[in-house]
Amino acid sequence: MAPEEGEQDYRVALEGGFQVRDVKSVEGAVSVAVSEAGKRLDEAGLDYVDVHVGMTLCPSCGESFESAFVAASTGLVGLVFELKVFNASSKEHAGRIAKSTVGRALSGVSLEVLEVETA
Repeated sequence: MAPEEGEQDYRVALEGGFQVRDVKSVEGAVSVAVSEAGKRLDEAGLDYVDVHVGMTLCPSCGESFESAFVAASTGLVGLVFELKVFNASSKEHAGRIAKSTVGRALSGVSLEVLEVETA
């Protein structure tokens, strides 16, 4: 089916805060978060969504580091989910489609659109 006039394909990047329990280190939190998110996406048939750890800038020195934090054996990892959205009417529409698609598989994970570009 050909896209309607005005519809385009987009590459969308979403950021989500993924919480993991019973971890002792940032590396452990990152490993569990990426694995669990990937598993949940695969189970939902979304194996085409790329998952990786986001980066955060240090407010003091400006250096970037992985978006992960552990306190009291609980980790919060900032994951980035990238996917292609087909036949969207605008960048905003593509972002909404991506959030809805990924959000269904990752219930309880807050998602925010990071970037939308024409594919």
